[in-house]
Amino acid sequence: MTGIDDELVARALRWCAEAGCPSTAADVVAALEPLGWDELLAARALLADPPPARPLGPRALAELARGASPAQAAAREIAGEQGHSAAPSHPPPKPEAPATRANALKRVRAAVAPRIRRASEHAAPTSPQAPPQPLLDALFASEGRTVLERLLREHGARRPRLSAALAAGWRRSDGSPPDGGDLERLLDAHGFAHGFARREHDELLHALRAAGGVRRRAAEVVGFTPAELDLALERLGAREEAEAIRSAHRRDLRRRALLADRVRLLLTEEVRLSDLGLLEEFEADLRARLPDLLRALRTGKRGPLGPALGESLGLAPGQPQMLARRLGIDLDAPTLTSKPTSTPSPRSTATRTSTPNSTRTRNASATRNPTRASTRTPAGTRRPDARARPARPSPGGKVPGAARPKRRGGSRPHR
Repeated sequence: MTGIDDELVARALRWCAEAGCPSTAADVVAALEPLGWDELLAARALLADPPPARPLGPRALAELARGASPAQAAAREIAGEQGHSAAPSHPPPKPEAPATRANALKRVRAAVAPRIRRASEHAAPTSPQAPPQPLLDALFASEGRTVLERLLREHGARRPRLSAALAAGWRRSDGSPPDGGDLERLLDAHGFAHGFARREHDELLHALRAAGGVRRRAAEVVGFTPAELDLALERLGAREEAEAIRSAHRRDLRRRALLADRVRLLLTEEVRLSDLGLLEEFEADLRARLPDLLRALRTGKRGPLGPALGESLGLAPGQPQMLARRLGIDLDAPTLTSKPTSTPSPRSTATRTSTPNSTRTRNASATRNPTRASTRTPAGTRRPDARARPARPSPGGKVPGAARPKRRGGSRPHR
């Protein structure tokens, strides 16, 4: 067949390697040569997608191009029953028996009469037997580089997920699943070890930075435990960079010094504070500062202080009680407030006593104005023999109580 070129052979080799059945160029040409033009187009379309089953070799590819199902092709590949001819996989139908009158009557009765189906007639569905996993040694061949590249694109530089993907698709020669050591050997064999280590270094630091410096959250993202994450950072030489990221997040949390912010962090970010080593520090700070706030709230409040504390700190219902239980504060204690008793001011109760200075001032005033001083009695009334003070004229020049002068020239004529 002239449609078989080198590109088609190379694609078939990669496809068979991904399907767990590495082959040679001669086997691919021998399997695809009997195909027709339309069947060869179907084979090219199959090579554009991942293998639908395992294992599948060149003969199985030809069977799929002719219309066989993936399960049948995989079973024939395992049993070695692939034929070299281009004959269809389904046997030709048997010739029908000659039609007789008895057979015709049976067919008519079967079509007219109702058929009763019993539960015993239904055969239990049998699950298809899964084909055995291919050996891990096939990935160390040159065709295994393509498979490893595909796994790196899907899972990134995350060792736990790559090891799980290898264990799900391949097996060792003794039947045990592959582990991290096998992944390391595969990376070394195909020259991916150095680039993988650099990419793993960057991904671990990015996960730690995105998790706010919390090791537990970063470990869950990449598939590690916190202890395994520490070992991976130590192995990659990124321990100091990771600690710098955590120190930056500690400084950011310590800058949130408002009482409401620290209470919210304690109630909602306990895991983060514990992982960064700030939980005890925040609890001690709140135990020292909350009594002042409660004392201020008790000044004008009576009864439990839970609602007042929640309103002051912007907490949701139930959170003030959680905070009180955590810090050992009693919010249900009644308020002990009493009305202040009015005490007389010493200034108002003190009697005025004459001091030498005040006596000297009054004597000096009497010397300057003896008339005014003599006309006053101790009770503040004027003496009978005191001379009356002349009336002070008004601003218009008139004296109050004086007689009105007569108009000159007589009275004014009436008009």
